[in-house]
Parts: sequence; C-alpha cells; structure tokens
Amino acid sequence: MRKIIILDDEKMMLKSLERRIKSENLDYEPHCFSSIKAALAELEKGDCYAFITDVKMPLLTGDQVVNYISHKFPEQPCIVITGQAERREIKHILDAGNVKEVIWKPIDFEKLVTALDSIAVSE
Repeated sequence: MRKIIILDDEKMMLKSLERRIKSENLDYEPHCFSSIKAALAELEKGDCYAFITDVKMPLLTGDQVVNYISHKFPEQPCIVITGQAERREIKHILDAGNVKEVIWKPIDFEKLVTALDSIAVSE
C-alpha cells in the first residue's frame, strides 16, 4: 500500500475521500488530516507516496504548505485540490515544482486516481 497524506480543513471532504479510496480497493492508504501541523508531522515520518492538500485553509494556505514541502522535501509529489483558488494562486502553486496536478472541487474522483497513478509513471 502506498501512503498518501490528505490535508483539508473540511472534515466531510476528508471522510468522503478516505471512504472512497478504501471502498475502491486502490493501492493507496489514506492518512487524513484537518491539521496542517499533524499532516506535516506525518510527512516527517517518511515513506509518503503523495501529499494532497487543499488551497484555502485557516492558518496557512495550500501554496504555503506546498512551498514548505518543496523546500524541505524536494522529491515529494503533491496534488492540490481547490474550489476557490484564484488564477494567480494556482500559478504560484504550480511554480513550487512539486505539484503534479491541480484538481478542482467538487473532486472528480477518477481524475484524482489518474493523478495518483501518474506519479508512479514519473518516478
């Protein structure tokens, strides 16, 4: 199983993604967090296949999280999910270098799985 970390301040979104990933019997083990600090602590443990983050969150924004990850863990693939980001925010996020895909909410689950699967191809 490939560990994926999912960070979103919307707990219903986290539960929905976790349930769907598990029910589809995918080769991914979701670790879901609504706390940035807890998600980054899990990332520190290592062996993370993909880090999925929302853009609009309290305390830090998704681009700040992605920038932190790209500096501390330059090889860590990230996927960004958003429902409200502006074009300039998306450009800034993509410039971080670790972002493999930006997926708009409501999430197209098949697109998310395709993005996750494509990380293995690019490794």
